[in-house]
Amino acid sequence: MPKPHFKLKTTAGSVTLRPENLTAHLAVARRFMGAAGFGGWLANPDPVLKKLGRNIAVYRELLADPVVAGHVRRRKAAVSGMDWRLDDDGVPPKVADIISALFNDLDLYKLIGQILDAALFGYQPLEVVWQQGSVWLPREITAKPQEWFHFDDEGRLYISDSFSGSLKNEPVPDFKFLCPTHNATYQNPYGTGDLASVYWPTVFKRGGLKFWAEFAEKFGAPWIIGKEPRSNTPADTEKLLDALEQLIGNAVASIPNDSSVEIKEAAGKQGSADVYERFIRYCRSEIAIALLGQDMSTEKDTNHASAAAGLEVTRDIRDNDCRIVEGCLNELIDWVCAFNFGDAPRPRFVLYETAEGGKEQAERDQILTGCGIRFSTAYWKRVYNLSDEDIAGIAVEDGHNPQGSLKTAADFAESALPPDAGMVIDSLAPGAGSLNTQGHELTAALVNNLQQGMPPEQLLDSLTAAYPNLDDTALQNELARLIFLSELVGRIEARQELAV
Repeated sequence: MPKPHFKLKTTAGSVTLRPENLTAHLAVARRFMGAAGFGGWLANPDPVLKKLGRNIAVYRELLADPVVAGHVRRRKAAVSGMDWRLDDDGVPPKVADIISALFNDLDLYKLIGQILDAALFGYQPLEVVWQQGSVWLPREITAKPQEWFHFDDEGRLYISDSFSGSLKNEPVPDFKFLCPTHNATYQNPYGTGDLASVYWPTVFKRGGLKFWAEFAEKFGAPWIIGKEPRSNTPADTEKLLDALEQLIGNAVASIPNDSSVEIKEAAGKQGSADVYERFIRYCRSEIAIALLGQDMSTEKDTNHASAAAGLEVTRDIRDNDCRIVEGCLNELIDWVCAFNFGDAPRPRFVLYETAEGGKEQAERDQILTGCGIRFSTAYWKRVYNLSDEDIAGIAVEDGHNPQGSLKTAADFAESALPPDAGMVIDSLAPGAGSLNTQGHELTAALVNNLQQGMPPEQLLDSLTAAYPNLDDTALQNELARLIFLSELVGRIEARQELAV
């Protein structure tokens, strides 16, 4: 029988611990909600919904706004337009083949769009309908309205029975509902939706457009004032008013000869119209910033190119959306593998951006190829968006190399220097007069650590700490560039010494 407590000796003395306090949550929602809470439900803490006294369906109405709808389409397209792959290293071929066939059969473009609603609403339940054949596989994955679901005080998802007046608290069945979330926490399992950030700007924009339309109707056209003698009868007045109405509609009218007409422009209407325009522009900018992360389209000095760039989704928002999609689809992969293969290694779904080569990229690759660098077939296909049928082989000086394998260091050392080696140095080290100028600090730090006998692991850690603005990939690329430059410069200097 386990002891109800145990003692732990620390530097501050002996401490008595209870195992149940270590293995359980003590600060739980129901302690602060009361014993009954909300029937076991955890209310959505969204401040906008609380203010309005409505459910999350109110955000769906925002999608009818043309500005919001346009930015949402652009944001989803930034993710759905990316390429995807299954990382299946070490995965049994049967598992890899079944998962690959599953994703090829799914309508990924539609599914990714549904998953990304989690970033807009905070969470997005998706019901999985399974079918059994030789293996268990999803037959259909469908997004369901968020207001049909709630979270309990333990953060578990369950179908809401509030519409029937019941407060039943039963979690959804296992392996039945995927539920990607956006910035969800223990305190707020509903997450935070970006549509909450655009609710008030959208409402104010609509109100501003309404008042602007009324202003334009009232002051957009000049006033026509008719003057008549005091002796005119009511019938004469009605006749004059009818003539003025005819003048407004047809610009032609007949008035009594003892009457006159004056056209009067509203004073200061241009300034008033500018107020409405600036207000609408501000609301549109706030919506773009909330959904896309930036907006340069409303800046005074913005040209067409920068305006178009200002309406692109920022990389951090796109990457965060990608993580939501990857997390959801990898959970689906885990479910499929759990049904059919137990604990077997599982592939991972990855979204990635394909770099498309342009003229500058092609010219640089041509120069590097002339220096002896050989790129793989995978590189050519990735950078220049080529297919297997587009590449028959890659020619080299000494024959053909269909695999595009790299030359050895010895082969590279023996190759002749290209006549445009200086251009290579300038392209890889722009604005630098020499290798020492381009990478002095990085090279000095590397050499100093090597002289001190620092182990390779600590060497990499020190370089990372010395350059916090560079991620691992950028640091590796910089080191590779410097190594290549040092070899090229050394060969040039050696040739110059031999020529003397």
